[in-house]
Amino acid sequence: MVAEPGTRWIQSIAFLKLVKAVILLVALGTGLHVIHHDPTAIMLRWALALHVDPDNHYLRTLLTWLLGIDAKHLKLFAIGSALYALLFAVEGIGLWLMRTWAEYLTIVSTAGFLPLEGYELHKHVSVTKAVVLLLNIAVVAFLIHRVRQSHGARLPR
Repeated sequence: MVAEPGTRWIQSIAFLKLVKAVILLVALGTGLHVIHHDPTAIMLRWALALHVDPDNHYLRTLLTWLLGIDAKHLKLFAIGSALYALLFAVEGIGLWLMRTWAEYLTIVSTAGFLPLEGYELHKHVSVTKAVVLLLNIAVVAFLIHRVRQSHGARLPR
């Protein structure tokens, strides 16, 4: 049995989507655990275990955010993270199973965030943001090309 052209790329994209879903769920679970216990003590213990300077700007910013978040915003953050993780998981599983609907879903969801990513990059230029934006553009372009070629779909040019 010969694999379809692009199968490895689709599975690579699926794997990355699933990794993102797991990372979001782990971050969500960890964040909720930290919030419901002593955030300062936990974060400082982690910082020391990871050999991060307790006076580190990023650590202090995270602690300030954690200590300043109210129940309403925490709930919104948790719901948003869970829904985003669910979207990544659905995309990842669908792509892994080579479903056409997953390709369309991934095109729409990924392309929908490109303007926001571009704005964020323009606002605060960083190599990481530029690489993520370029990867997402490549994913969308690849999937559009694949859908047009493999499935004979008519997408606007």
